Amino acid sequence: MLGVVTGLKSEAKLLNGLNVTCVSTGGQAREARRKIDRLIAEGASGLVSFGIAGALSPDLKTGDLVVADIVANDIGEVWQTHQPWLDALLPAIEPVRNGRRPDNVPHHAAARRAEGHAGTPPLWSSDGDIPESAPTSTRAPSVMSAVRPGPIVGGNGAGQGVKVGAILGLDHVLSSPRNKADAFARCGALAIDMESHHVARAAGERNLPFIAVRAISDQAGEALPAIMATFVDAEGQTKMSAVLAALIFRRVKLGALLRAGGASRRAHQALLRCRGALAGLGSHRS
Repeated sequence: MLGVVTGLKSEAKLLNGLNVTCVSTGGQAREARRKIDRLIAEGASGLVSFGIAGALSPDLKTGDLVVADIVANDIGEVWQTHQPWLDALLPAIEPVRNGRRPDNVPHHAAARRAEGHAGTPPLWSSDGDIPESAPTSTRAPSVMSAVRPGPIVGGNGAGQGVKVGAILGLDHVLSSPRNKADAFARCGALAIDMESHHVARAAGERNLPFIAVRAISDQAGEALPAIMATFVDAEGQTKMSAVLAALIFRRVKLGALLRAGGASRRAHQALLRCRGALAGLGSHRS
């Protein structure tokens, strides 16, 4: 059984009908590890981190796909993804046809967390950055550069808008363009989310194969209003009451909400390009 970990229920719904088991964490660290452990206990023989993410690299655009060759966290731990899965997945990603991606996506009205997006508790903070006190010798950048000198564009049929490189996982949010730029300068990761490092650690502890597949929602130079972090519950469902309350009390502007929702929708559309590729991963255990 292939276990898939998402932040949002809307991401998990993209894989309906496949022979996979999905859990959604709502971007909450404690929920992530608990649910991943449950997946493994129920028989998952490999793990996938799947969903939308925020860009750290300024070269990434909304709707671009990032397939991780390594996953890192903020204390310098680095995990390599399963190379046979990486080799099998890239050529199986659907190409962009006529400049358009698949469009049959469940709409997610309120944007999910910017990059990883709701913490525990689900509050954003511009102070949520990689600690400056982390020892240089154990910080991820030096290890990343030793594993791979830089990102590569996915080929072999993967087509436009697919990159292979590092994903940074955090239990807190980087909500501002400045914090994203600082993180990119220090570690060189292409994107950031709040699930992939939990998937990587659990897989490493159990000697299971894993990979992370993410679509960019917010770009490196963009920030989302902090209130949006409260729009998703621990099961990855949108809390429409919270969205309406934020609009009524003018805690978020409708225009910002619509822009974020549109970006989230484009990222979901990009993830559909990976549906068939993920379906075939179970046969590539080694």
